[in-house]
Amino acid sequence: MKQSKKITISMLLMAFVAFLSSCNNDNDEPSLSRVQLEMKAATSLSTISTSGRMMGTGLIFDEVLIGVTELEFETLEENEAEQEADDLDGEEGDGEDENDEVEYEGNFTVDLLSGTVTPDFGIADVAPGLYEEIEVEMGPVLEGGNSIFIAFRYPTGNGDTLNVEFSSTEEFELEIENENGFLLDGGSVHQMIVQFDLDAFFNSMDLSQAVADGDGVIRLNGSSNSGIADLIESSIDNAFDAGEDKDGDDEIDND
Repeated sequence: MKQSKKITISMLLMAFVAFLSSCNNDNDEPSLSRVQLEMKAATSLSTISTSGRMMGTGLIFDEVLIGVTELEFETLEENEAEQEADDLDGEEGDGEDENDEVEYEGNFTVDLLSGTVTPDFGIADVAPGLYEEIEVEMGPVLEGGNSIFIAFRYPTGNGDTLNVEFSSTEEFELEIENENGFLLDGGSVHQMIVQFDLDAFFNSMDLSQAVADGDGVIRLNGSSNSGIADLIESSIDNAFDAGEDKDGDDEIDND
C-alpha cells in the first residue's frame, strides 16, 4: 500500500514538473506580430465623385475588382533561399518552401474603390522581424473567371463618353518590395496597406484604335482589343506599392 502511494506521488511530481517546463517554454516564445491588411486603389491625380473615382486624365472609375488567392510576408533570408533554389534548377518558383507560412490564403474578392474584401482578410499572426517584401498572388476567382475587372468611362473631348471594361483571366504573382523593409514588432498590431496605382496601370493605354462591341462598350481583354489589353497588363508590376499606416490616416507612411 505504501509502495503504491509512493508511486502515485512520484507520478504527480513528474507531471507537475512537466507542466512547469511547458509553461516556461511558452514564456520563452516571442510574442507574434499581428497584421491587419487593407488593399485599395490609389491615384495622385484623382478626386472622388458620386459616380466613381475620377483621374486627372479624365478617366472615371466605376468598378475596380481584383481576385486575390494568397498573400505572404517574406524575409530577406526566405527570398534569397528561394532565389538560390530557382537558380539551381533554372525554374522560377520551384525554390518555394511548402512549409513557408502563408498569412492569407483563399478566394478573396477585393473592391479597390471601397477598400472592402469578401470574405474579410481579418487579422493575421506573423512572426516578428524585418520583412523584405509582400508577395501577392492573383487568380481568376471573380465573376466570369476574371482575376481583374475594371469598368470606367473615358471622356473623348468632344462631349461624348466611352464606356470601357478591362478584364483579365491571367494569374499574377507580384513581389512588392520596400527599400527599408517592413518591420513588424512582436505584440503589436500593424496596419498594412497595399495600393494599386491606377495612373501607373493605365499609363500606356491608347484607345484611339480600340473597337467597341455592338452594345457600344469598349472591352479590353484576351479576345477583344487584345493588343491594348496586353500592353496594360504589362504595367502591373509597377502598379503596386505597400507600406504601413502608423498614423491612421489611411495612407502609406513615407518613412
